[in-house]
Amino acid sequence: MTQSIHFYMTFNPSKNNYTEPGYTQAHEFYEYLREAKSKKSDAYAYWGKIISKNREGGNKVEVLNSIIETNNENSLSTHLYITDFQNLWVAKVVEVKKNIGKDNKTLDFYKDKKVEMWYKIEDFTMLEFGHENTTSRLSHLYIQNDFEDKEIFEISPFTSGVQFPAIIQDLDEESFFDNAEKPLILSEESLVYNIESLHIRKNLKSYVFGEEIYSKLPHSAKIEIESAEMEMLNPRKGSYKKVAFSYIKALEMSVNHLIIHHMKKSGLGKEFFVRPDVMPPKLYLNEFDSENLIPISKFHRSYSVNQLIFFVQRILKSNRLSFKKAFTNKKTFLKMLTEELAGYLETQQINNIRGVLAHADSDSVTKEDALCIRNILLGVGCTGLICKLFVAFYQSELSHIHSVQGNYDNKFVFEKSTIKKANLKKVG
Repeated sequence: MTQSIHFYMTFNPSKNNYTEPGYTQAHEFYEYLREAKSKKSDAYAYWGKIISKNREGGNKVEVLNSIIETNNENSLSTHLYITDFQNLWVAKVVEVKKNIGKDNKTLDFYKDKKVEMWYKIEDFTMLEFGHENTTSRLSHLYIQNDFEDKEIFEISPFTSGVQFPAIIQDLDEESFFDNAEKPLILSEESLVYNIESLHIRKNLKSYVFGEEIYSKLPHSAKIEIESAEMEMLNPRKGSYKKVAFSYIKALEMSVNHLIIHHMKKSGLGKEFFVRPDVMPPKLYLNEFDSENLIPISKFHRSYSVNQLIFFVQRILKSNRLSFKKAFTNKKTFLKMLTEELAGYLETQQINNIRGVLAHADSDSVTKEDALCIRNILLGVGCTGLICKLFVAFYQSELSHIHSVQGNYDNKFVFEKSTIKKANLKKVG
């Protein structure tokens, strides 16, 4: 996979003059662009990088635009990560300018400020809420590229000696905006409006997935799961159908992440192909297998779970060496995927229910069956299917979370011996 290069910068919330606690220019920018986007699909707004009035601007604009161009050539969006260390935001940046002239699509906040450069933003969302979550997610960002002089293996609130915007990479390599069905800024499940979801996220981390597994879920799956749990807290008419559909989509996003995303990260994005002009898009092993094919690296929509199972089965049957190498340590996962998952989904009618919820009469799905889907996929009264898939995929990394690692035999023998001697003394 050709790795995306992204940008990272901080902002000072003390420059705000807002009366509402915790409200910053990032919140105002979100509302500004959201309103514009709701009226016009190609709307955008400019985020400014402020510098002190006695400073001169740098000369990074051309470099930043060249990075955006390279990402575009690889069909990848460029992210601008923005934080005040309380929250972490991510933006889809399409251009960087020294001046915006009369194209004044930005906040009044910038009127009396000196702006070094302007980022043209087409989508924007809050990625993490709260200092603890923000600090944890920042540690996934690192600097190891030809555009920066120093290497930093984990960004943190204490990172120093960095010129902003820093040119960075993201360990997760998630395509937040490329995979989205609609602009993220228009999502009703945004953390901006649902701070209650912070409590839900904490419970999911603590009592369902565990911190390590939850951190590996793709952002899109987290949003679906958190949205479903919000519905469970505040049930409305049709909520249980929405909950079931959200969990089925979370399953799809997870399987896509574990297969397609891993293939792209492993450099297989140009070795396998998709035909995007048919519905659903079809996956192929070779470029000459059909017409109108493009590499999977240039296609960012999700595939159905059954499609992916069949695709992996065909790859394994073809004995493709590059795929085997990429999935060397994933044999347990591949076995679960190709031998167990399809049959299980059929037995539980999950694919059929997905079709009914998406395209047919959703009222025919009972409340009991909708909740059963949640039980199966989340893990109510059992180990959830989504959790099982991630544990199987990251078996070597996650073995310690379900298997005691220490050796306590000697301690137990010593304790028994001590008790026995004490008892003998009492008898004597």
